[in-house]
Amino acid sequence: MTAAQTAGPAPLRFGVLCNSLVLEQWQTETIALLTEAGHRLELVVVNAETVPPEPLLKKLFTYRYNRLIFNLWNRFVFRPEVKKTCSFEQLTANAVTMKCIPVKKGIANYFAAEDLTKMREKRLDFMLRFGFNIIRGEILQTTTYGIWSFHHDDEEVVRGGPPGFWEVFKPMVANGVILQQLTDSLDKGVVLRQGYYKTIRHSYTAHLNQLYNESRHYPLQVCRDIQLGCLNPVLSESKAKIFHPPGNLTMIWFYLMMGFRRVFFHLNDLFRHEDWNIGVIFHSREAVIDNPDESTQCIKWLRKSSHSSYLADPFIYKDERQNLLFFEHYDYRKGKGEIQVADENIGFEHYRPSLETKAHLSFPYLIPFEGQLYCIPESFESDNISLYRYDPVTYTLHFECILLQHVRAVDPVLFQHDGRWWLMFTTKDLPSVNLYAMYAERLTGPFFAHNNNPIKSDIRSARPAGQLFYHHGKLIRPAQDCAKDYGVAVVLNEIQALDPDRFVETNFQRITPIQKSKYNKGLHTFNGNEDYTVIDGKRFVFSLAGFNAKLREKLKLK
Repeated sequence: MTAAQTAGPAPLRFGVLCNSLVLEQWQTETIALLTEAGHRLELVVVNAETVPPEPLLKKLFTYRYNRLIFNLWNRFVFRPEVKKTCSFEQLTANAVTMKCIPVKKGIANYFAAEDLTKMREKRLDFMLRFGFNIIRGEILQTTTYGIWSFHHDDEEVVRGGPPGFWEVFKPMVANGVILQQLTDSLDKGVVLRQGYYKTIRHSYTAHLNQLYNESRHYPLQVCRDIQLGCLNPVLSESKAKIFHPPGNLTMIWFYLMMGFRRVFFHLNDLFRHEDWNIGVIFHSREAVIDNPDESTQCIKWLRKSSHSSYLADPFIYKDERQNLLFFEHYDYRKGKGEIQVADENIGFEHYRPSLETKAHLSFPYLIPFEGQLYCIPESFESDNISLYRYDPVTYTLHFECILLQHVRAVDPVLFQHDGRWWLMFTTKDLPSVNLYAMYAERLTGPFFAHNNNPIKSDIRSARPAGQLFYHHGKLIRPAQDCAKDYGVAVVLNEIQALDPDRFVETNFQRITPIQKSKYNKGLHTFNGNEDYTVIDGKRFVFSLAGFNAKLREKLKLK
């Protein structure tokens, strides 16, 4: 085998459009991620435009006083971590730096022919726009894959700006972010990568930090897609309203709202606690999917042992004798969960401990394989994903091996597809947003990372919610919708492509809480077989044990 055959994909050559060699922190980190992965920064185009000072009298007469509060706040008060400035000059050692003075036509900047010629001579694959504001014209065709620009909003909902502001102000349940290849239309380019994040309604600073930090890896992932031949650009057809910076009255209302929301957030945390319970539906999984309104009327909610505990994450398995129900039993007093099991022969009324460790356990994902039943419970506190084998005599789970180390995995799932074992999970840092995939040839590994992790970033449908299954020939992956709140509903996704290089899925169906039940505020697990469908439902209650746990957490006592 030749060296060319063993070498990886060729690195991409890229440039940066900027106003100076000092960028915001998140922008510098975005460039660093690219160079650390081997991509070559070849050209830095700096805006050399000089704006002559405006006469004071003219400035006083033309100033937009209707946005005075926003302008003062944005310039002197608003200081999110990601917008701190830092130089990226150390990353430009091997790059050519050229200065350009753009030609202003209306609101857009255009580039002179000689500057365009110099840019084309570098034979770049793409350029990142971190300056020059709105750019149009021939510069958009100077590289192989165009000029890339971030828009930290869902372009189908909000065009314009400021980034993430209107999602917080309104508020909207989720905030979309896109990396786009620019066209002559404002925030309406070719979408290269897209993600969705929960709107942090009580803190615009935390919200913007989240948006910028989580989108830093987008250019690197698009580069991987290009190298692997998996890029799937989509031209935006958005007709969304173009938003502008808020006026004075809007900013005053914004200040008042944020103060109220912050107080409400902490009070809600202390006095309103999740109370989950498990519902057993006496219809098959297929019947519930095909006719949810009728089949969910026949449901039995399990009996809980105490007011300071809840039951969640049900998984069902049918052995030679009966159906077994595995689930999480969480005790607010202990501050952790354990895995319990209930059997069908006594109406799922009696629960037995199946697995308890020093760490919190939940989401007992079941894997029937070669006549044995295995389980990978969530145990992010252990910093690993462990495989357990079920003993039908004692109803207990016994440690088999560690599948993956040094990962705080949330709700891991393990399944076979096209001759490989696939392990998918989110992580504790953002437990409902970024979906990661690993693959192996055997059940016990070793596991290798998908070539473009995270394979999905979407608060609305990333976090696993149950066992994967086939429905009318479609491979379905249940996922949680956590946009408005944790575990609002389950989204059934159809996996259309999955291999070490690609992952494509689309929303197939949404399973919502049963509104006529008392557990109608959430649903985040969906499993079943030919006999039963099992779900969990949420309501909110006050629990003294929950209050004490939350208070200790806020006071940093644990």
